Formats: sequence, structure tokens, C-alpha cells
Amino acid sequence: MSIFSHNSRFFGKKSPRAFTLVELLAVTVIITIVTMTMLLRQSTFDSSTVLRSTAYSLALSIRQAQVYGVSVLGSSNAGNVSFAPGYGISFSRTSTQSYILFADFNNSGMYDTGEAVKVFTLSNGYTVSEACAIASNGNKSCTGSHDTAGTYTLDSVNIVFRRPNPDAVFNANAGYVSAWVQIKSPNGTARSISITAPGQISVQAPGTLP
Repeated sequence: MSIFSHNSRFFGKKSPRAFTLVELLAVTVIITIVTMTMLLRQSTFDSSTVLRSTAYSLALSIRQAQVYGVSVLGSSNAGNVSFAPGYGISFSRTSTQSYILFADFNNSGMYDTGEAVKVFTLSNGYTVSEACAIASNGNKSCTGSHDTAGTYTLDSVNIVFRRPNPDAVFNANAGYVSAWVQIKSPNGTARSISITAPGQISVQAPGTLP
């Protein structure tokens, strides 16, 4: 009798309920949404990190030109080693994925063919979107739309450092007291670098305008 009662309880026990197709689809959709959100956030974080790193690398390139400018460094000039009176960085409106460290052999304050010491190339999709030389009255002469005139008035911005001072000269002076360079990532976010006449070089907060 006890065995019969035990078997009755066993056969009368309900089996666990299985997932329905709708529940499985709902779980799949939730997992997909969470995964895509995490991937998008990771992609945004990676882009922001690379942009920040690129901005600091550009600032260090300008600092490198400053160090070369106040020291005695020989550079190749037409097959001979020459000691340029100054060194600089040149940003061109037509070459947005690279910029040039140059030896200002002719002391013009501008980059000329044959003066390149090193060409820096940005990561794929990152660009020097604009560079500006800024006058003491606040007027901006730029390679892009931030120009005071509303359209570009400069084909290039050149920042030169000459011995023995660490001061910066912008486009052979021309009344400019500072410069601003902007870098953009593939997704359109931007960081900028500011350079002042006394030679201060700083990376600006995201979205900072000249």
C-alpha cells in the first residue's frame, strides 16, 4: 500500500514548464540590444581615446619643433648639414591627413619645398580639419570656416621657433599672436591645440573653438 501511494505521488507530480517560443525570442532580443549597446559604447570610447592621443601627439610635435628651434640642430640641406635659424610646423589646407616638421633654412617663417625634416601622418580617418592664426584684435585667419571672413583666407598655418627664444612666430608674424589647430575623428568629434606667442602649447577640452 505504501509502495502504491509512493508511485501515485510520483506519477501525479507535475513536470517543470518549458520556455515558449515567444519567451525565447524576447530573451534573444534583450541580449542583442544589450550587446549592441555595449559595442557602440566601446566604439565611442575607443574613438575618443584615439582622438585624445592624436591631439597630444600633435602637441608634442609642436613642442619638438620648439626644442629644435632653441637648440643647435643640424639638418640635411641639399645634401649638406646646415644649422637652420628656426624650426617649425606647417599645416596645409589641402593636406588634412598630415603635417610637416620643417627646418626654416631661408628664415622666411614659412614652409618651403625642400625644408621638410619629418612628415607626420594621422591615423586613418583622422584629419587636421582646420588651423587658424589669430590676431591681437581677435580676428581669425583660417584654413577653414572658422575664419572671421566666413571662409578660408589662408592656405597654410606655419608655427616657427627661432633661436635663442622659445617664442612662437605665426606665418612670419603678420600681426598674429596665437594659433589654433583642430583634429577631427571619423565620427566628427574634435579636439584642438592652442599655441601662444610666448610658446605655450596646450590641448583644449573637446569642442573648444578658436
